[in-house]
Amino acid sequence: MPTFAPAQLASWTGGRWTAQPEAALAGFTMDTRQLRTGQVFVALKTAKRDGHEFLPAAQAAGASAALVAVANPALSLPQLVVADPLAAFQAIAREHRRTFRGPVIGISGSAGKTSTKNLLALLLGGEAGGVLATEGNLNNHLGVPLTLTRLDPASHQFAVIEAGISGPGDMKPLADMIEPDLALITLIAAAHTQELGGLEGVAREKAVLPAAIHPKGVAIFSKQCTQFAAFRDMFVNQLVLECSTLLRPATQPRHTIHFNVLQHPAETVIVIAYGPPPPVMFKLPRMTDGMAQNAALALTAAIHLGVAPALLQSRLAGWTPAPLRGEIRHEAGRLLYLDCYNANPASMADALVMFQAIAPVSEPRLYVIGCMEELGVEAAMYHRALGRSLNLRESDRLLVTGVLANEVCAGVLDQGDFRRQIQIVSALETIAGVFAEWRGAVFVKGSRRYQLEQALTGAVAREAIHA
Repeated sequence: MPTFAPAQLASWTGGRWTAQPEAALAGFTMDTRQLRTGQVFVALKTAKRDGHEFLPAAQAAGASAALVAVANPALSLPQLVVADPLAAFQAIAREHRRTFRGPVIGISGSAGKTSTKNLLALLLGGEAGGVLATEGNLNNHLGVPLTLTRLDPASHQFAVIEAGISGPGDMKPLADMIEPDLALITLIAAAHTQELGGLEGVAREKAVLPAAIHPKGVAIFSKQCTQFAAFRDMFVNQLVLECSTLLRPATQPRHTIHFNVLQHPAETVIVIAYGPPPPVMFKLPRMTDGMAQNAALALTAAIHLGVAPALLQSRLAGWTPAPLRGEIRHEAGRLLYLDCYNANPASMADALVMFQAIAPVSEPRLYVIGCMEELGVEAAMYHRALGRSLNLRESDRLLVTGVLANEVCAGVLDQGDFRRQIQIVSALETIAGVFAEWRGAVFVKGSRRYQLEQALTGAVAREAIHA
């Protein structure tokens, strides 16, 4: 864990110390319940609470100092007084990142950010190999500086930082802190379109991250991104991945990387034409086509950073998706597809294609769907299209929850009279009861809002609690 000098923090923030800290400043936190001895408490003021009210608790918990807008003179705790604690904390993260000489990789996209981040971190050597990676969902204006201030130049070789956004202007402060040497964008799709103003708005916001790379850095993204002006007009070094069965066309542009995906019942094979011939082949556990494309992005980034293909393949042997994030399980004789963290039209379609390809044809299928959030004026259309894509059979059943569940059901009914097989549910207990008794394949996917993992039962539920 890196430590910070008081004079350094004052210089980076333009702040003033009420007293000089005597103990080492060992990291930052905004939550006194999680505060470890020696950490700096960041007193943030939000609509729900004012962190300054917790300064006595921070001192009692062993904080070495606090970052504040208004000092509490009743405390002996050294306090660095700044105009805006959040802006100051982000400035600390940015300046600390600049002390790191290893590659910093920023990752964003409308789906697959977390799984791509986890895979790339593994390919670069993982925690044991000196890789700092975003933990959990710490990918926003608070999570990114928390992650960057954990970066230790003495022990880390790489940093893999996830950047998540939900509204206009969100990416700029994240990109300014990350200052990526490499930037990966998984795809541009309908996610947060309500706030961002359609797909072009999503593309403009996501493009801010690769546009912020260092002059010698590289942006890596799929050809799908280039249908949007923000990516076509981007004047930075770039590698554009294009899926093609012709891996080395004679007229291949210098910045185009061709790859191919071969799907087998139990494995996915990715072939990438990057570097001297022949193309390199990698084998992974079975995954969706969308995740395979993201894996190709991660593999390309790792090759670009100098990791040998043979070492990459050996590291892939340890790859498993994060729990409940596009996870395939076999439990009590049933095939389960579980994704309780992300749902937008692109990721939903991608997951359904794979599930319907690998689920045994002879078994009934239970679809548990949580609605997709923040899709703006086109939300009803997307949900109705989702219902049409389910292709229910006579033995299948659908349980759907959420504000536009009726549109999903309407889409199913557009395909035939399946009224006895579909049900709108509001209580997770109802889903849990059906799930426990179902004897066949199960597909579970929905936005984080619906916390569908709480409806899982048996061994799946026990594992979900610890995920």
